[in-house]
Amino acid sequence: MLDLNTLQVASISSRLAFVLVFFVTLLRHPREIYFGVWAGALCCSLIGSLLMLGDPPSVPLNAVKGSIVYILYGASLAVSWAGLRLFHERAPLIPQTLGLALLSGLSYGILPQIGASVTWALSVVFVCIALSTALCMWEILRTPASMRLWTQYIVLLGFGGYFIAFLLTIGVIHFANERLASPESGIYSLLFDLWCGVFIQVGYLAMVSERAHLKLSRLADTDPLTGLANRRGLFAALSQRAGLSPSPPRCAILLADIDHFKAINDTYGHDGGDAALVGFAERLRGVMRKDDLVARWGGEEFLVVLDQADATAAATVAERLRKSAAGQPFTVNGAAVTVTASIGVAVVAAGEERIDAALSRADAALYAAKRAGRNRVCLAPSPPPPDTRAVRTEPSSGLREAMEAIQVVGQPRSEPA
Repeated sequence: MLDLNTLQVASISSRLAFVLVFFVTLLRHPREIYFGVWAGALCCSLIGSLLMLGDPPSVPLNAVKGSIVYILYGASLAVSWAGLRLFHERAPLIPQTLGLALLSGLSYGILPQIGASVTWALSVVFVCIALSTALCMWEILRTPASMRLWTQYIVLLGFGGYFIAFLLTIGVIHFANERLASPESGIYSLLFDLWCGVFIQVGYLAMVSERAHLKLSRLADTDPLTGLANRRGLFAALSQRAGLSPSPPRCAILLADIDHFKAINDTYGHDGGDAALVGFAERLRGVMRKDDLVARWGGEEFLVVLDQADATAAATVAERLRKSAAGQPFTVNGAAVTVTASIGVAVVAAGEERIDAALSRADAALYAAKRAGRNRVCLAPSPPPPDTRAVRTEPSSGLREAMEAIQVVGQPRSEPA
């Protein structure tokens, strides 16, 4: 059978272990300040638990000791709130944090001096502590559900348990009977505190780990220069989209290539070339729709997968992109430089479950746009539907026939120099 002192020692040992873990992690990752803040919150509750060691829970604390203990417990939750704000990249509200911590304890020492009963003083203490707990929960819940980490629900469960316990404690203070004030109730309270504390501290470590893993995944799927998806990220997005829809994709492919990019690099250096790539990516984002997938395909090539688009819609979007690029000069190393692009367009035909064939057609259309003088949009013809009754006896002439069928749908009024 567990006794009160054993549980108090176990609670102190658990807090001490997590303090050490947070401080060691902070030494390895000094920019992650919230580890130090959470360690500070644990230190407050650890000192409070040490001061309470050996005291029976059914006997009220004297005014001085009670004020110190409840300030420490209130600070533990208020500082945890500050740490959660830092984790979510929100500025900590220091005056409010200090106010919640001090109010939790000072009310216990001051209210009885002005005539209030210990019962009401304790009620104010637990209301303040419950408010800090609710703020911790709010910092998690205010994050949009689509951006919320799964491990944050572990932390939310721990704080939710504390919040309910504090509200019940207020009721117990006013309506306690001998059974509720017995030593067994103190054992149950300590067990519950130990469980909730472990949920919160383990949850902290887990959600930091989950967020770091997601950042690494995004880095692997993202072009570091432009912030667009790279090839891996594009195919991952396509796979995810295919998993959500059992039917083949209905989309179009835009393959854009910056004209004379080598000349930009030679004239303005690699920094100038990078500036042109970043500027083109920004204009690309500006003309695309919310559900379109945009990626840097490699070098100066960019790939767009237009969701639910036919040939007419795709050609319209491509022409809008061409005009956006050529319409206003780019700032490259302080110089105004006109940057144009050639764009090949192809539609994923009925029966094509992947974009590979359409991508090949878009590449041929891009090649045609380059040969036709650059700074234009070329639309590749859709392949004829497969005829299972006819037996093909003569091989296709391949690229030459495809090039002859490609249609120029957008071009400048005058040829660039």
